[in-house]
Amino acid sequence: MPGRTAPDTATIGDRQIDIVPLESIDYARLAAKEPAELEKLLDAARSPGFFYVDLRNNSTLVDLRELYAVAEQYFDQPDEVKMKNDRGGPAQRGYYKAGTQGEAFEIARDEIVQKQPALDGLLGDRAELLERFSTQCDTALRTMLSCLSDALGLDENDRFENSHRADQPSDCSLMMFNGPSKSKMADAPDNQHTDTGSLTLFYCDKWGVQLQLPETGQWVFVEPKSDQVLINVGDRLQSRSGGRLHSCKHRVTQPVDGFQRRFFVLYYLRPSKE
Repeated sequence: MPGRTAPDTATIGDRQIDIVPLESIDYARLAAKEPAELEKLLDAARSPGFFYVDLRNNSTLVDLRELYAVAEQYFDQPDEVKMKNDRGGPAQRGYYKAGTQGEAFEIARDEIVQKQPALDGLLGDRAELLERFSTQCDTALRTMLSCLSDALGLDENDRFENSHRADQPSDCSLMMFNGPSKSKMADAPDNQHTDTGSLTLFYCDKWGVQLQLPETGQWVFVEPKSDQVLINVGDRLQSRSGGRLHSCKHRVTQPVDGFQRRFFVLYYLRPSKE
């Protein structure tokens, strides 16, 4: 089993914060099933359940940065334009307000591929980018799922891929989120949670993500890295693995006072529907 994770420190403004030294996985080596990279992946998925994936020299990083710019453009639109994508709340996806945390747009991968419902406006103009990027994310996370099956030595009938069939309907989805930091740290909402799905891909170029170390319960910040994405294990994968993989409690917050525009791009891999 992996050892305890000892925090590092960083200085943000005039404040020193604890940060978690997460493992960085080379995606090309992982896709090639290199044994050392499989071991790194398994150790990180066991504890803390968060890790970076290095996307340098990968076309996904180019599309991610382009979609990040699209997210900023989308949320800069007037509310009446965004509300055209309102479907009645988070359970129905589309555009919705997320209380005091911000606002979001979420679309199922099946909707993107099937082009139903059809997107219009800015998102309609960038539909090809949405489909290409969601395909890249879906492929990458399914590759990691397969690698975790290999690393755990699962029998054919027990492999994680069996409950994540790409040829079956699912609730896998792409999300863009607008969550600016607050003028005062004390006003940042407490949104600690675990993800309910299997694996989550997450990108933000600003400080704001904290995770709770499973060994000590300490909350530590995750350093944003421009050429890497964050991946975390969700509840369904923790359950499917019999607790051998860890769904880590985390939250979006801020290290210092001060309003700052902040956007997030996420892709959720969830089990296929029976």
